[in-house]
Amino acid sequence: MNELPVSDSSLVFDVSADNLHTEVLEGSNTKPVLLDIWAEWCQPCKAQLPVLMKLVQEYAGKFRLAKLNAEDPDPRVQQLAQQLMMQLGVRSIPTLVLIHEGRPVKVLTGLQQEADLRELLNEVTMSPADRIQQQIDALIEAGESGQALVLLQELLTEEPGNMGLQVLQARLLLQLGRIDDARMVINALPEDAPGAEQPRAKLAFLDMASDISPRAEVEARIQQDEADLEAVYQMAIHHVLADEDEAAFEALLTIVRRDRNFRDDGARLLMLKIFDQKGSADPLVRRYRNRLFSLMH
Repeated sequence: MNELPVSDSSLVFDVSADNLHTEVLEGSNTKPVLLDIWAEWCQPCKAQLPVLMKLVQEYAGKFRLAKLNAEDPDPRVQQLAQQLMMQLGVRSIPTLVLIHEGRPVKVLTGLQQEADLRELLNEVTMSPADRIQQQIDALIEAGESGQALVLLQELLTEEPGNMGLQVLQARLLLQLGRIDDARMVINALPEDAPGAEQPRAKLAFLDMASDISPRAEVEARIQQDEADLEAVYQMAIHHVLADEDEAAFEALLTIVRRDRNFRDDGARLLMLKIFDQKGSADPLVRRYRNRLFSLMH
């Protein structure tokens, strides 16, 4: 069966009659061990192995994978596999056994989904901080930015130097409209802080928005006169603030198409600023960068 690169050999090993106690049982006191009971003829075993290897790489040393061949040429290993399966009450392979602190905590039989394996591993590999981060992510996904910020600030008391958390704090503060608080966090970040471009750009757009009319008024102006380019420009800024980037691009392209000199080429320059904020890999950026290029040439 396929092996991991040599650099990861300490995280993946074959179980033998000699190392079961030291590497698997005692070893699980230091690091959780996922025991994979497999056989060469077992197609589900082969299908599952790449997923297990992927998880070993992604979890980066948080657990070890122990492979026990149920039909190993060494009869002692075969007997060991049979004894373990009998003790665990399983009769089929693949069988996965999560061993933590010297004892099995979960047994899974059959081909497993990657999401289920992640959930299993998270139970024994996540630190308290990781668990809080997971809760924060779930709250953000559910649109509960306020609750997410409360948890995040608790986590920051434990990890005050974590720039990733500080960037996330700035983003949540902006979402909640706490502009002055967000500005303080952003200004304290190093210039090269990873991920800080997005909240910095958002803050810049908010500063621009301080000079524009309320959204309802701008919409009314456009309904009254679609050729009101100032209203279209201000509407584009409102779209950006509401994360309606495609609508913002369409509005700005309309201005470039009608009057390139409007606001000293301001519509094109604003599009470029949004492109930088979102990043060149964003599909929307690629599409509208091409459209802008075609329009200009």
